[in-house]
Amino acid sequence: MATRHAPASASASHIDPRRAPPSRKATMKKLLALVLVPSLLLGAACAEGGAEASASHAPAVATPALQANLTAAADGAPSAVQECTDAPGELEAEPPAQEKPKPQAPQGVDPLAAEWDAAVAKRGKADYEAAAALFEAYYAAHPDAPRAKEALVEAGNALLSVGRSKMKLGVPTPESRLAFQTALERLAIVVKDRASPHAARAQYLRGSVLMFSGDLAGAEREYTLAREGWPNDARYARKSLERRAFVRRHLLDAAGAIADMDLYIKSHGPGTNGHEEKEYQSVQTYRSFAQAFEKPAPALQSASWAQGGPLRLEELKGEVVLVYFLATWCDNCEKARPQVLELMRRHGGNLKVVGVIDDQRGQTLESVRAWLPTRGYSFPVMHDIGQKAMREWQSAKIPDMVLLDRAGRVRWHDNALNLQDATIERLLMEDPNEAAGK
Repeated sequence: MATRHAPASASASHIDPRRAPPSRKATMKKLLALVLVPSLLLGAACAEGGAEASASHAPAVATPALQANLTAAADGAPSAVQECTDAPGELEAEPPAQEKPKPQAPQGVDPLAAEWDAAVAKRGKADYEAAAALFEAYYAAHPDAPRAKEALVEAGNALLSVGRSKMKLGVPTPESRLAFQTALERLAIVVKDRASPHAARAQYLRGSVLMFSGDLAGAEREYTLAREGWPNDARYARKSLERRAFVRRHLLDAAGAIADMDLYIKSHGPGTNGHEEKEYQSVQTYRSFAQAFEKPAPALQSASWAQGGPLRLEELKGEVVLVYFLATWCDNCEKARPQVLELMRRHGGNLKVVGVIDDQRGQTLESVRAWLPTRGYSFPVMHDIGQKAMREWQSAKIPDMVLLDRAGRVRWHDNALNLQDATIERLLMEDPNEAAGK
């Protein structure tokens, strides 16, 4: 269980509600400065999903892979492999919004409502940089307005999307880190006012920001604070539990994740207050995956190998192994390809990859052999005739990945774009003798 900490203080924020608010022009210029930092790739943790709405089910990034959701559910008939259509992809980076003189509100129109609607309109067009600037300007100009704290939460959520859009191949950049940090500061102001009706959402979003930035331990802490600090919030107490289970899976805390998922299924099933069916089905899917955690992986038995092989997983004992289920016809596999190749490049010879492609939709041994080099895949790939491996590994939706530890046990199972560097690094740092003895 994560150690409880007090919510982050608002003192670190650039916006202090006790001081005279900056002008709207100054606020917008400041945000534009944030988003124009040169984009340099950092070897930090991958992230999945992006905006609050997407972060919950892309158990996704499918990542770019925690939408909040963040992932691919593996439901449906195991023999009929499907493409994961709910896997989140990278957000398109929008150009910085140009500051324009504020038009005079028509007679009879509430200026505050007009400013709010302008920010919401930018958000609706996925212009998150402009939306964040307008929501911040609203708070700066009207710190005592009824919707002032809500404006900060909306700014934080928009900055979360800005940060995700500026990641490169699932890895945070200086620009994305700056957006994430600014989001945390804005949300901290709201969390400090625990009586605010928006505090639970702000605390939850702080967890999402840290999750997408690769700070899994920090995300676990923030989700715990949201769950325990606002237990009666029907929406965010529930979502924080689901997200904490997600984070614990990525931290390889199988017992903690299973406990959270079981509690979620018991407390938030059909007919309960705030039930959300898609989220509920996602938790059930991951709970099914978790049955295999810390158990020996199923064998990969086939005499037909499109590339490399034949090999047995037993031959790879002592190595961290990534089993990748994909297909030639899968559009989301193609979207994931640059991030997957970059992940493999970063981890070099420390991570052994084995691919699995079945024989559906005309995927003959010859066609797969011809296709693999064109996509840059050089790892061994088994031809799964009759989808036997797909069924045994519960890989009904692709792209799908399973991580094995050095003892050959299943430790992680999720959509390809949800795989974080931090999860791989945890496995790589484990003592192989301890892993074998578990």
